Amino acid sequence: MEDTDSSGDHRRSGMLLDEDFNVYEEQKETDEELSKAALQEIAAGDTTGSAPTSPTSQPEESKEKPERPPVPIRVSSRQPDPNVLSVEQLEKEYADIARYKIFQLAGDDLTGRPVIAFSACRLPVRNLIDHQKLFNFLKLMLDQYVENDYTIVYFHYGLNSQNKPSLKWLLNIYRELERKYRKNLKALYIVHPSNFIKIIFNMFYPLISTKFGRKINNIKKLDELAPHIRLDQLDIPKEVRDHDEKITVRMKPSNNSSIFHTKLETPKTQVFGISLKTLKERTGEDIPEVVRSTVQFIEQNALDVEGIFRRSPHANSVKDVSQKYNHGEQVTFSSDEVHLPAAILKKFLRELPDPLLTFELYDQVMDACSLPEEERLSFTQDMMKNSMAEENRIILSYLMHFLQKVVDHSSANRMTSGSLAIVFGPNILWSRSEASTLTSMSKVNSFCKYLIDNTHLIFDESVA
Repeated sequence: MEDTDSSGDHRRSGMLLDEDFNVYEEQKETDEELSKAALQEIAAGDTTGSAPTSPTSQPEESKEKPERPPVPIRVSSRQPDPNVLSVEQLEKEYADIARYKIFQLAGDDLTGRPVIAFSACRLPVRNLIDHQKLFNFLKLMLDQYVENDYTIVYFHYGLNSQNKPSLKWLLNIYRELERKYRKNLKALYIVHPSNFIKIIFNMFYPLISTKFGRKINNIKKLDELAPHIRLDQLDIPKEVRDHDEKITVRMKPSNNSSIFHTKLETPKTQVFGISLKTLKERTGEDIPEVVRSTVQFIEQNALDVEGIFRRSPHANSVKDVSQKYNHGEQVTFSSDEVHLPAAILKKFLRELPDPLLTFELYDQVMDACSLPEEERLSFTQDMMKNSMAEENRIILSYLMHFLQKVVDHSSANRMTSGSLAIVFGPNILWSRSEASTLTSMSKVNSFCKYLIDNTHLIFDESVA
């Protein structure tokens, strides 16, 4: 079942109301310029879908630009195969695009879906970037995640008349992104939307289905994003944070009355967000019940389900089952909700206060990815045996042996070690102090794949 946002009716239908937009004095001039340019394009009929502006072309607003027939945006057959290129290779191939850090892989959102962030303020002026190549880079990056449900966060602040792509280019992108890209996009968060976004939405409205419209969420302030996205994993540009602070100050209520907050005591049966050491001390079990029960259900009922771990069940179902675990209640899954235990397992790992691979091992994992093959195995075995806490090592071994069983059924479930690593990598390791980057996420996923592929060599030696 598709996850939907539970906010107001206009958000569920994709409609945008005036209260969705916050345009303050420092943004008004830029917003007016953008809106004026957009309206000029629409009035000139310049939204029918020609090729993106090349680096040497005149700005799209120029009336002297000769007309030419529409040219659809296509990824050239000479472009690298995304199934072959690693993220590091992709960044190297598109170094002139990647250096701007316009796109960012940001781990998983709070429902376990991969997050891709787009920062408009990092777009250079139009004559410094090839928008065709920008689109190719985006598509090749999406190709690595598009088979999974995924989330996009768009930071709108910083878009101006000098760096904005033309409306015709945006329209072509929507048309050229195949159905799989739109189908598996489960949430689009537009942070700090402005009147320009309203114009764009109105232009695209005839093309946008009601189902897709429900995926659009307008975020006025960053703290509204926090219930959905792990902000500490986002490389939020300083310009965006500064703008958000100004908005937050202006939106603070004038009422200075004191508000007292009572901190609720964590129940002794709580399992989500509790350290593995504490759980072991409470129950005496090496494998937490939430891990054991979800893994056993999937092993018995869902190893042959296509796309297991790719799909997201309804958020309310995940919330209800999580509360049952937290209250010590018996949880029983049914065969018609096989994606629910998969989501619960990812949620448990994702909400650990210290990741399963631990903060302390983060740098060692990064180093392991750079080692030659003949050294990596002994390095990893030593790390698992001598540097990892026993409770973490036992659960990691249990998880990897389970994932290897999933891979053994990949002819039916289509989940290879690589695709499982994309799902589980961000849920078993993240940095304590750094936001995710394309390179760091690639290394985390690569190491997770290595663990799955070499489970018996690594863990049958290190777990005794």
